[in-house]
Amino acid sequence: MKKLIYKIVGVSILVLLLPFLITLLFSNKSRDYSLADMDFNIYYEKDGRRENLDFNQYLIGVVAANMPAAYHIEALKAQAVLSRTYALYNISLLLEERPNQKDFSTSELGLSYINPDDMLGYWGSDNYATQFTKLENCVHGTNGQVLTYEDELILPVFFGTGTGFTRNAKEAWGVDIPYLISVPSKQDVTSINYLRITEYDVNILLGILKQIYPSLEINDNTFFQDISITKRDSIGYVTEISLNNLLVSGEEFANVLGLNSNHFYIEDYEGKARIICTGVGHGVGLSQYGCNAMAEEGYSYEDILTHYYTGVNLINLDK
Repeated sequence: MKKLIYKIVGVSILVLLLPFLITLLFSNKSRDYSLADMDFNIYYEKDGRRENLDFNQYLIGVVAANMPAAYHIEALKAQAVLSRTYALYNISLLLEERPNQKDFSTSELGLSYINPDDMLGYWGSDNYATQFTKLENCVHGTNGQVLTYEDELILPVFFGTGTGFTRNAKEAWGVDIPYLISVPSKQDVTSINYLRITEYDVNILLGILKQIYPSLEINDNTFFQDISITKRDSIGYVTEISLNNLLVSGEEFANVLGLNSNHFYIEDYEGKARIICTGVGHGVGLSQYGCNAMAEEGYSYEDILTHYYTGVNLINLDK
């Protein structure tokens, strides 16, 4: 279940990332983020049915879909603040494009949402009440709180598990976002998902690659000479890989092979292609595993958020 949720989160973030970054680059408009002044409705559609949600109901469903409910309560509070910030950031962007829009579907707001019926199916009847109450307390316990940088809501991206440090947004995406810079996340290396090793017969791996890149000019005998990692960022994530006659981004290559991240190495292991991959996700922003590890060590959600997002302020829009 956790793997499914992380995949959904990854797709949602990637789909919405480009317009967010473009807006960050080209929009300097001052925005009013007061909850009292923001007139909007959120709804959820499933099987042709539409259900209206109040904002806190929506946030509970977002936290449930994006972080394991078994995580420490301080980690879940951090996720609640991120979810609120992310939703309001996206609503603000949509309102700039369509000022008269009042209704927003959960799918428009960028992060996965699950309703209470789905939560019951995931958690089971024995755990449902406990888990739901825990998430409800996290959302209400951080009511109105969001993250800002220089009085603007931040883009609060997050990912599953890091590699010991988070990444700089400038290196990952080519955009300098001052609060998304590399910070330590040492606890990530203790995650059971930190390391994944996959071995391929060379001909099978080539077959997969040639389905995506039909013009690829590599054969079994020259595979390890023709494939090479040509660029990494300062944390070690692959940003470019050479497939003989093709240059491909590390992220694209990782997606093609279903790797957990683009922090990987390729080696010849007894004639097979061994791919050693560490971390889960893009590596920018908050590491959810690292967040939970910090919470287990006694850090508050405020400490966690200001660690992963450099120079931000935690404010309450209701005050």
